[in-house]
Amino acid sequence: MVTTNTSLFKQSLKLAWPISLQSILVTMLGMTDIMMVAHLGDGAVASVGLSNRIQFVFLIILTGLASGVGILSAQYYGAGKINRIKQVIVMTIIIAILTLIPLILLNYLFAGDVLNLATTDSEVINTGESYLWVTMPSLFFVVLVMIFENALRGTGQVKFPMLLSMVAIFCNIVLNYWLINGGMGIDPMGVVGAAWATTIARFIHISLLVLFLIKMSHMIFPFDIRLSALKNREDWVQFMGLVWPLMISFGVWSVGTFIYQLIYGRMGTTELAVMSLLAPVEGLLISFFFGFASACSILVGQRLGRNEFGNAWEIARNYAISAPLVTFVLALLMIQFEYIVFKPYESLSSDTLAIAHDIYLLIAFGTCIKVFNMTLSIGILRAGGDNKYCMLIDFTGMWILSIPLTFLAAFYFSLPLFWVALIAYSEEICKAFMFVLRMKSKRWLRNLTA
Repeated sequence: MVTTNTSLFKQSLKLAWPISLQSILVTMLGMTDIMMVAHLGDGAVASVGLSNRIQFVFLIILTGLASGVGILSAQYYGAGKINRIKQVIVMTIIIAILTLIPLILLNYLFAGDVLNLATTDSEVINTGESYLWVTMPSLFFVVLVMIFENALRGTGQVKFPMLLSMVAIFCNIVLNYWLINGGMGIDPMGVVGAAWATTIARFIHISLLVLFLIKMSHMIFPFDIRLSALKNREDWVQFMGLVWPLMISFGVWSVGTFIYQLIYGRMGTTELAVMSLLAPVEGLLISFFFGFASACSILVGQRLGRNEFGNAWEIARNYAISAPLVTFVLALLMIQFEYIVFKPYESLSSDTLAIAHDIYLLIAFGTCIKVFNMTLSIGILRAGGDNKYCMLIDFTGMWILSIPLTFLAAFYFSLPLFWVALIAYSEEICKAFMFVLRMKSKRWLRNLTA
């Protein structure tokens, strides 16, 4: 038994650390955009944070779609059906393109109106609108990256995507510094410079990824997929049956996070700036454990594809117990090094920093329950295709309970930001109970490749 647990730990660590590192770097990239415009004032921080939150809504819907590739890739790889992975990749790319085209057109027409829902500050609205106009088309590049990365992870290949992400992030940081502040014949572009830096870096990322997959003649790259392979109606019905709950679930959750941002924005520009600069910090904590949730999903999915249901259950239980405990230790470390986190924001007003300090403590410990829910949802239930139940849980916790309570706390009871943010965590408590009940039912233990 000890030998088995040791082997599982080694497998998990081998899969998890590259995914976690990549996720952390991507989150830090979001922090970098905000940090590098912080010297421009609260308005710039608020506009970038709010614009990223709007973009995040679309991005998460597409993440739900790409996650279907990861789920099926793990199970098809476990079942030895590599050609099916290629087919799923092409089907997902087609759906992603058809989804993105209308979303980007709507962005050009209504970006300013959406921003106006969150704030009445004209500087934030105008700057945010310019940022969105530049960055939204780059979601084409992002979704292609996510599709191929999820397929690679499903087969257990995690280091290659990590290395390419590091290159893209380095490019983004260099371009940020250059385009925001100007130099070498370029005038300072401010927030718009950060937008162009993000778009260019995303193009570099997908270009390098596709180039290397072709160069290596990689087994998951769909060189030999013919049109006839995509005409089977049953394949499309099966695939859409898996991904539509994912897309809706992720969409419901991402729209809900934007609603939270609207609430904070209507409370004031200072409150919006605080939540904008701390959102990446929370994301950093969650990103650290995203790799472990993904590793859990890969290991569980591969065993489900081989009908090893008992083994899959043992892996799931071990992850569910360990994830929140380790997160708590990390939260304590984050509190010890709080001064480092806030150092880039010293130019912000003292009122903003004072409020941010209190919210930082709340986020550090609140992340423990978020990581627990992420592990059960992404790592366990969805590995068995239990997406409809996850969608129901997300909707119940966020829309039926948390958002109404948060709205009342902010505008009916006029509570300070700390208490409003604390009440928003009622979503996670509700979801934790529902996820545990579903996991213990074992109804998610299913082979999707049969």
